[in-house]
Formats: sequence, C-alpha cells, structure tokens
Amino acid sequence: MRKRLEFIALYGLTWIILFQFFRVLFFAYHHDKSAALPSSLWVQSTLHGLRMDVSFAAYLLLIPALLLIFTYDRSKWYQKFLAGYTYVVGTVIVLLVVVDLELFKAWGFRIDSTSLHYLETPAEAFASMGAAPIFPLVILLIVLLALTWGIFRSVIRRTVPFFKKTKFYFTLPAFIVLTASLIIPIRGGFQLAPMNESAVFFSDKSFANYAAVNVPWNYMSSLINAGYSKKNPFIYYDDADKLVGDLYNVSGTREQVTDTTGKLNVIVLIWESFTSKVVEDLNGMKGVTPRFSSLTREGILFTNMYASGNRSDKGIVAILSGYPAQPTHSIIKIPKKTLTLPSLPKELRKNGWQTSFYYGGESEFANMKSYLLQENFDRIIDKSDFAKADMNSKWGAHDHIVLNKLLNDLDQEKQPFFSTIFTLSSHEPFEVPAKTVIPGNDPEHLFLNAHHYTDSAISDFIKVAKTKPWWKNTLVVILADHGHPLPYTQKTKTSEFHIPMLWLGGALSQRNLKVDGLCSQTDLAATLLGQLKLSSGSFKWSSDIFGKDRTPFAYFAFNNGLGWVRPSGFLVRDNLGGNITEREGALGADEEKLGKAYLQASFGDYIRR
Repeated sequence: MRKRLEFIALYGLTWIILFQFFRVLFFAYHHDKSAALPSSLWVQSTLHGLRMDVSFAAYLLLIPALLLIFTYDRSKWYQKFLAGYTYVVGTVIVLLVVVDLELFKAWGFRIDSTSLHYLETPAEAFASMGAAPIFPLVILLIVLLALTWGIFRSVIRRTVPFFKKTKFYFTLPAFIVLTASLIIPIRGGFQLAPMNESAVFFSDKSFANYAAVNVPWNYMSSLINAGYSKKNPFIYYDDADKLVGDLYNVSGTREQVTDTTGKLNVIVLIWESFTSKVVEDLNGMKGVTPRFSSLTREGILFTNMYASGNRSDKGIVAILSGYPAQPTHSIIKIPKKTLTLPSLPKELRKNGWQTSFYYGGESEFANMKSYLLQENFDRIIDKSDFAKADMNSKWGAHDHIVLNKLLNDLDQEKQPFFSTIFTLSSHEPFEVPAKTVIPGNDPEHLFLNAHHYTDSAISDFIKVAKTKPWWKNTLVVILADHGHPLPYTQKTKTSEFHIPMLWLGGALSQRNLKVDGLCSQTDLAATLLGQLKLSSGSFKWSSDIFGKDRTPFAYFAFNNGLGWVRPSGFLVRDNLGGNITEREGALGADEEKLGKAYLQASFGDYIRR
C-alpha cells in the first residue's frame, strides 16, 4: 500500500515541477516582456501559479488514483495503462505549451478554446503562421516531448513494478477516499470560490498575471465554461445594430446636479441583493430599510432603475463598465474579453483619480479579481486584508467592518479618489452580527433582517463620513448589484430586477429630489462621467440619465430570457421557447422587436470581444 501512495505523490509532484518549468520557459520565450517586470514579480508569478499547477495535477491524478483500486494482485496491466495515459496526456499538454508560446505574442492572452476556430479553416490557420518560427518551435516540441516522456517513464518504472500484492478490501476504500480527496486541490483549497483565473491574478501588470496561469488548466476551463462557438444564437433582424444604436443617439446636453468647481471624490457603494421591494419609498415593505428611506430626503433617489443581470458578476460589470449582462454567459469569466471593456476606474485613474475596491470576502469569487485588476484599481482590499477575528460570516468580514476600514483609509487617501465597496452581509445565508429586528427563521425573514442590518451599517457610515473634511467634495452612489426574488410581495420577473439608486454627498447641488426616468445599471457610467465633465464616448452601452433628450428604456437578462421595460409597460421573454411570459401596459410588436434586437446586438458585441 505504501508503494502505491508513494507513486501517486511522486506522479503528481512530477507534473507540478514540469508545470513550473513550463512557466520558466514562458518567461524566457517572452524575455522582452519579462525584462520589463521587476524580478520580484517573476517569483510572485511562480508562487501564485503554483495553486493552479497543483489543481491541474490533481485533475491528472483522478484516473490513475481510482484505478489503483484494481492493482491489489497484479500491476503489469496498470503499468501499461499508465504509460499510454501519460504519453497521450503529456503530448497534449506539451503541444498546448509550445503553441501558446507563439500565440501569446499575437493574441496577448494564454491559449484557450478559441484556437479551435482555426480547425474550421486550416488554410487560414497555416497562412496566419507565416511569421512564426516554425522550425525552432518544432524542435522545441520534440525536445519537450522527449523530456516529458523520459521523466515519466522513469517515474513509472521505478515505482509501479514494486507494488506488493494486497487485499481488495484494502485498496477499495483507501483509493476511493484518496480519489475523492483530490477535489480539495482541484478546487484550490477550502475557500468558497473554486479555482479560477482570479486565484492566480495578483498584479496590475497583465503579463505577470498571465505568466501565473497554467496553460492546460486554462484551456480545459475555457472548453467547459466558455465554449468555442462564435455564432450568435440570437439572430433575429438584419438591422438590429441600427435599432439599438438609435436608442443611444442623444445631443449631449444634460442637467447638472453636482458641484462643477473641481474634481469630485466618488464612492460607489454596491449593496448586495438590494431590491426595491425592501424600500418603502419605492412601494416596498415598511420597516426593512428605514434609514435608507431617511437618507433619501438628503439626496437624489432614482426610482425607476433596473439591474442588468441576476448575479453579482454581471452586476459589477454593468455598474463599472456600463456593459449589459448576457443571458447564457458572463463576460467576467473570460479575462481576454473583459480586457477590452471600458470602466469607471480605468477612465478616472487616467484623469488623476486614486482608485480602490473594497470587499470583505474573496475577490476571486466569480472571477472578480481578474476583472478588477484589468480595470486599473490602484488597490484591491479583500478578505486577506482583515484580521481573523473579523472573519465573522461565511463570506468573510461583515459590512460594518469593511465600511469602517474604508472610512479610516479615506482619511489618508490622496484626493480626488474613486472608491468602490461591495457589501456581502445580505447574501445567503443572511447571517448578520446584530440583534434580530425582523424575527423569523425562514429565508424571507432572514433576508429582510440582513437588509435591516446593512441599512444600519451604511447609515452609520454616512453619518461618520459627513464629519470628514473630504465629505463636502464627495459624491456617494448607493445601488444594488442585482435584485432578488425575495421578498415574495411582488412576484413578477420585472420586480426582481427593480433596484434602488441613491446619490448623496456634499458635492450635490440638489437634494430631496426624485428622478423617475427609466434607466439601467449600465447607465451609471455615462451619467457619472457626465457630471464629472469627462467623456463617456467609450461606454457605448451607457446612456446619461440626466441627458435632455435620452430614450428611456431598460433591458435585463436572466437565464436564457430577457426583460424589456419602457415607460408605457414591460414584457418578459423566454428566449428558448420564444414566448412572452409576462406583459404589462401597451407594448406592441415593435417594442418586442426592440427587446430582441437589443439581445442580438449586445450578445453579438460580447462574442466579438
């Protein structure tokens, strides 16, 4: 039994060492980009990438570990299988590593499933390789294959033949348990978020992040999660792009509601699952968020805003990049696509703002970290920046702790600053470190009580912020990442996407104002940049809410469905069956066409990125 365990450990360790060697090779091949990095980042790329190397090595161990169950009386067959398995897997991995070396020069990202497009047009594939050093790469491929095969042949020959006979009832439970335990390294550990690109992204230097990525892991992940089809499944009209483009044609004149004498500080506070159904001022339940209702008298309440998607990963991109959600995919999962997006932190940092992002949980969750790093946040504060004593919820540090840290940090922050904070206490399982105000142990009452806690935490944050010297020159934007089916007071799909937005701060020139114009999360980017006197031209999916002649509409996407909201009503469509599942008001066939055109155009844009 011991020899079998030694073999598994040695086999996995050999793969990990090879993956690290392949990373060194990547640095050497791209020596010009490597030389531009401080040497400390080479080491950090290696250390951060180790987690992904271990993860993929664990994948490779699954089949060999499971089959060890049947080696109780003989191992010759196992040795033959293992040799064939390793040759096949090793060949594929080495081929990916070598091809990736050259493709990274052309693409700027690690090889993924998009490479399969070239199999459809082999002539173009060979033509595009004209500038590549084919002969040296072929030699390198042969050398690496020989090296890989040679190493594993030695590992197998020095271990497997020495397996001793044992009893089946020993190998069966032992290697079932061992195989099952591989899920831990596969998912990257015991943390909430499973292994993803964000787990190894650590720097604002893209090359250092990409060097940390394990090539075969990245390729497998893209095959599973992203697919390789570039065909838009939502094709309805030839003029879809024009129809949607006309919705964004505005003159540029707007109403100014903030001070224009200097550069304003901006705090964007993203409230987890903050649905309008818990806000009394928006015809929601009474007593759930009373302090938010009180704060609306001091600022500008946007009463008719809709979330773009139904998950946090889609909401963050909609808020910060003004980019609409996709019904079947999430752009944040694909770093090469998010790299092409505009964003508020990127735009503001370029114009002199200090940028920061605060979250009490794991920034790797839903692949957020890779997106945040690409969007040029100067600082990303997450779970790792808080003391263990502050880890008082399943997700991480509760809202009041993170809000207090933001308050303290902003006292030392260079102005103007742009800070984003993402709360987490109102996420399932709705644990809060406060006395229960809304009693009940069912999900709905726990949800309401969690929002009551976050309401108090945000109110306390605003109360202290008002005493700070930077308050008079600051705009605070409070809005949700997405809505929620709870509470079940309103059961339409549209009510799940209706969310509040409130502007506060000393920088406001108007207060106790309600803006009833129909709008989306995606419109925050253009609206905010307009108030800051900055161009929003790169945010093509964002419309200035204060624009004098804007077209009022909201689009939202959920699991293979869409919602289309206009001042005269709304409709909800099932994309699979093509059925209108909800409708209210006087929206005719022309409005349904607009909603479908928006889906087609926005998903087409997503595919092209």
